[in-house]
Amino acid sequence: MDKYELPKEDHKSPRRWKIGLAILCGCLAPVLFPPVHMGILYYFWEDFHRSVDKHFCTCSCWDTVFKGTYESGVAAYKHLYFNATSNTLKIWVLTVVSMIALYECVRYLTLLALQGQLRYSMLILFLSSVFAHYYSWWAYVNYWNDDYYSQWYHQLFFTATELFSTIFVIHLAHVENLVTARKALCIIGIALIHVLAGGWDQFIENVVRGEGYSHQVLRDLGFMIPDMLHVCLPLGELRRNHVKNLHSEQKRQFINFEVPGEKDLIV
Repeated sequence: MDKYELPKEDHKSPRRWKIGLAILCGCLAPVLFPPVHMGILYYFWEDFHRSVDKHFCTCSCWDTVFKGTYESGVAAYKHLYFNATSNTLKIWVLTVVSMIALYECVRYLTLLALQGQLRYSMLILFLSSVFAHYYSWWAYVNYWNDDYYSQWYHQLFFTATELFSTIFVIHLAHVENLVTARKALCIIGIALIHVLAGGWDQFIENVVRGEGYSHQVLRDLGFMIPDMLHVCLPLGELRRNHVKNLHSEQKRQFINFEVPGEKDLIV
């Protein structure tokens, strides 16, 4: 308390410019991801895409509900069509929740970095897992959009376990949160399951044997490399903690070492 009985400012609290920069970075992530995604898709499918005649094309599968009285029946060209269905609601809710989660994670990690409290090995793990989370979001958008559910539970397993792992990664991103064996093994165990399941599923066929298309190879590498990082980096953190604790124990024993006095030397 100061002389006016007001609480003093906590010097450890982030400054306004740091908070503003963290918010800006958090906003940029969900803004930039879709354009990058579309650019990558366009790169791979540019030679196969079909030109659209905007003046004569029509869409008879659109219910035109959101247009109200302005348009009904067979519609002309639109950049975006969406029907007023329960699946559209699910896609919207999933997208909003995913974007908010991405914003909060990026904002939090940026703030930790600006305050010098970020464990950078966990930042690497988070960045490497973004592709897997984005892929899961895109997969479920397409499942609901196409009414295609044969791969639903297969994808759900990877999505749920990836989310569980990322929760631990975000928690351990703060340097004050100790990397315990239990927390690290949760991340490592999930990554090993993904490595084994992914290798059995598609990685060996598409990448090792070279039977996959270029986009399939990149996709599988985008899954496998982060999983390997999720095995190696937590192991490195555990080893670093073990060495640090060992040095601390040796230092404490050295400080507590009693040098014998003169009376101890008299026989």
